[in-house]
Amino acid sequence: MTVNYANRGKSLESLIDLTNKIYKQKGQALIDKVPTPWSVSYNKRTGRVSRAFPQKKGTVDFVGVSHGRSIAFDAKNTNSRTSFPLSNVAEHQLEYLLKHQDQGGISFIIVCFAKHQEHYLLRVNDLKTWWDGSLKGERKSIPHNWFVENCDLIKSSNGIPLDYLKKCV
Repeated sequence: MTVNYANRGKSLESLIDLTNKIYKQKGQALIDKVPTPWSVSYNKRTGRVSRAFPQKKGTVDFVGVSHGRSIAFDAKNTNSRTSFPLSNVAEHQLEYLLKHQDQGGISFIIVCFAKHQEHYLLRVNDLKTWWDGSLKGERKSIPHNWFVENCDLIKSSNGIPLDYLKKCV
């Protein structure tokens, strides 16, 4: 049996898109999904598309501004009950978030523990600490209980489905 992971983050991204639409309507933020660039190959004989595939992304899922502060973040899902694998984050994403923060922006990852139906705001400095540890042979994942004890749980609030601004601005 082949497992298809293509749309596993779709519901989280849809929830964030709806949240961002409400933020925009309320004048609280202007945050957009960064489109994924695609490579397309054409059949020379027919002129039709023969293959299309997403290119490797160079930044993160969402960028925008709220109250004069730049915001950049990525959205990640895990089906694990016990931990968030660091392999879910690409090195270029961590680097982008760190550089964004160095320029005065707010950088983080929204982590969804699907089986717990919980969403957490993981700050980029905490991610960097875990990342560096994994490079030294330490854990390759962040335990769920660490999120519970150290990260902000994101909930719905005031008609906003995933009110992450409340936790980061």
